[in-house]
Amino acid sequence: MRLAAAFRSPGHVVPGRATSLAVLAAILCAAPILAVVWIGLSGETGDYLRHLADTRLPTYLVTSAVVGLIAAGGAGLIGTGLGWLMARTEFAGRRTLGWALILPLAVPAYVAAYAWLDLSAAGGPLHAATGGLFPTIRGSWGAGLMFALVLYPYVYLLARNTFSSQSADAYNAARTLGAGPLTAFWRTSLPMARPAIAAGLALVVMESLADYGTVSHLGAPTLSIGLIRAWSGAGSLVDAARISLVLVVIAIFVFGLERAQRSRARTVNAAGRHNPAPRLQLDPGRSLLALIACLIPLALGMVIPLGRLAWLALHTDTAPGLAAASLHSLTLATITALLAAGLGLATAYALRSRTAIATLAARAAGLGYAVPGAVAAVGVIALLSGTQALLDPAWRALTGDVFPILLTATGGALVFAYLSRFAAAAISPAETALAQVTPSLDGAARTLGAGRRRRVWHIHWPLIAAGVTSAGLLVFVEVLKELPATMILRPFNYDTLAIIAHNFASDERLGEAALPSLLIPLVALLPMIFVARYLSRPDR
Repeated sequence: MRLAAAFRSPGHVVPGRATSLAVLAAILCAAPILAVVWIGLSGETGDYLRHLADTRLPTYLVTSAVVGLIAAGGAGLIGTGLGWLMARTEFAGRRTLGWALILPLAVPAYVAAYAWLDLSAAGGPLHAATGGLFPTIRGSWGAGLMFALVLYPYVYLLARNTFSSQSADAYNAARTLGAGPLTAFWRTSLPMARPAIAAGLALVVMESLADYGTVSHLGAPTLSIGLIRAWSGAGSLVDAARISLVLVVIAIFVFGLERAQRSRARTVNAAGRHNPAPRLQLDPGRSLLALIACLIPLALGMVIPLGRLAWLALHTDTAPGLAAASLHSLTLATITALLAAGLGLATAYALRSRTAIATLAARAAGLGYAVPGAVAAVGVIALLSGTQALLDPAWRALTGDVFPILLTATGGALVFAYLSRFAAAAISPAETALAQVTPSLDGAARTLGAGRRRRVWHIHWPLIAAGVTSAGLLVFVEVLKELPATMILRPFNYDTLAIIAHNFASDERLGEAALPSLLIPLVALLPMIFVARYLSRPDR
């Protein structure tokens, strides 16, 4: 009876403590969004919002759509093509490139935009070398291109894994019926991979809508621009919340389309058998072409922009305050990463119990990753200011003074916003890592007399350590890159690398912006290499 019970209950290692932490993660992620909805629906409409609706709002909507479509189209073409190359072909350098192609995620889109605009603007090296024929990268198409070059790994990862796991039966049947390699791919492999590709494209679209630095620098006014102006320019929390509601609705629509696409997917192997497709060994000529196809996105999205920034940094004096900004960035990223990894692991453990509350908590935590950082920041402001308003009367009655300020001049508000935005990113890697701890392994350890703590530290942790570390490092990189939430919530005179880079670039002092811009991807590169190699383990 004891053995049977041990093997039947996969969540027995984790008591209600993990579920409690999962609920906490859900509250941290969902509460700012709910606060935005409440303020946006209950507040009075301000003059700024009326003026915006009559003037700039249509432009914001159209530009956001154009930027999102260009980003999705470019990332879809690059990511799907590279995913198929890695999954279905064999050539020299494929294994190294398999994880190296993920590294552009370490480069913020605004950092790439700084470099490419400097390279292509009038008087820039590319403009001079081509006699003015090379177009200046700016506007909606330029912003969409920058997003495509640094965000294509979202599509690449999902497409590669899907192509690798596909059975060769349908492809071989199409080839037997006379279809060429391209036709067989188009009619069999691509339709089966479409749900995974759609999921990657949804992430690309939402990241492009969430961005502020890139569209601001390249002159592409999107909804994020309107949101920042409503808060910093007009100083209206209600108007900022109303614009945030538009972004939340778009996020729900985009991810709703992705889920609908996934629900329509039906792929079944006969008798449950899986016949993996063999990789095609490319001849030397085609291997060279495949290698070039892989190196071009790496060069355009990472090597060239970082090289240009390095050149500018070497020819410009170091900006003041860089050491303090670096310390602030590392501190915020480290604290958020540790908290997010812990909450992600607790949520993954809670999901093993298969209880309704754990599932609901995990889904609620996933809401945060679907909204831009500026929306999370506005939600944190609304939540803390509302709490302040509720506590002040009671505190004044007791002490005769107002309650200590909860909102501004604290790093805690920043960490709150970061967790709301990125805690969900730690859940999936932790859940995937914990899947290696099978119920049979857990049950065997229990029957041999291992207590709960011993099972967790001596059996679970060695198996899940890499996955949990990967989850924390992924959040670390995302926090390093985050700009709009930091702009809205940072304490006075509390700069980060992203803030310093943005301020100098906004003043057209790209030389001073080069070093802080360069430090962000350089610091993020080592964690991203670990994450990329971990995510590429199934391929190896």
